[in-house]
Amino acid sequence: MGQVLLNPQVLSQIVLPLALAVMMLVMGLSLRLEHFRRILQQPGLIALGLALQWLLLPLVAVLLISALALPVEVALGLMILAACPGGATSNVISHLSGGDAALSVTLTAVVSLLAPLTLPLWISLMTDVLAMPSLSVALSFKAAALPLLLVTVIPLLTGMLLAARFRDWAQRHAPWLNRLSFLLFFMLVIALTWVNADRLPQLWSTVTVACLGLCLIVMTLSAFLTQTLFAEPRYARTLAIEAGIQNAGTAIMVSVTLLQRPELAVVALFYGILMNLPALLLIFQSQLQRPVYTDVRET
Repeated sequence: MGQVLLNPQVLSQIVLPLALAVMMLVMGLSLRLEHFRRILQQPGLIALGLALQWLLLPLVAVLLISALALPVEVALGLMILAACPGGATSNVISHLSGGDAALSVTLTAVVSLLAPLTLPLWISLMTDVLAMPSLSVALSFKAAALPLLLVTVIPLLTGMLLAARFRDWAQRHAPWLNRLSFLLFFMLVIALTWVNADRLPQLWSTVTVACLGLCLIVMTLSAFLTQTLFAEPRYARTLAIEAGIQNAGTAIMVSVTLLQRPELAVVALFYGILMNLPALLLIFQSQLQRPVYTDVRET
């Protein structure tokens, strides 16, 4: 049974989406409509979050490709990754690390729904800027929106409905449910690392520098800009995670399925492993400062 669950295809296509759905449901138990109303009343914050993902992330990717003189395959893989939207993982990390879950979910919904338009556009622009071989990408709305609906929206709304219907139960059990959610996330990181153990010796390479550099630079700049403009630590943490934690699964799908270029998926695979390092540090830091993972705020 364990060998089946640790099969790379089973882990990525079945176990990971189910685990994320469970974590999104737990997150929903600590959210109310008021959280989203509060975020929607700050359009400047949402605009900044979108700018960080749509402008800063591709710009840093282009600069890294030029500075490191990356090989064509690595450069193309990094461009695909930088053009992809964030995913449910960023929502979970924001929640577990003391960020603003409502802001994270809102941004993920917008960038995911617009991905069929933005992803081909940014890949085309980046290849033109770097004078590299062009890539023709056609991502359907269904391919971008359906995973968001199944893994993020439905579990989140279910959790919110359960919290509204059984408010006392949700508040009473929130501490251990959030700890369980963190444990599940930690186990997923270990499992993803385990199934890719044969590739770990290759991590100390230019690909590693490019992936980890992209993640850390974007997260640091995003946190600095947000803190400077809004002076709110939880917003800074959330936007840093939204900009730095990319949907590696979408990048792999684009490389392997749409482009028929599996060699380009190596960057996304490495990024999917390496991006969890700063994510875990943020979560552990939050654990030290605040022992209960919850986003419940009295209104």
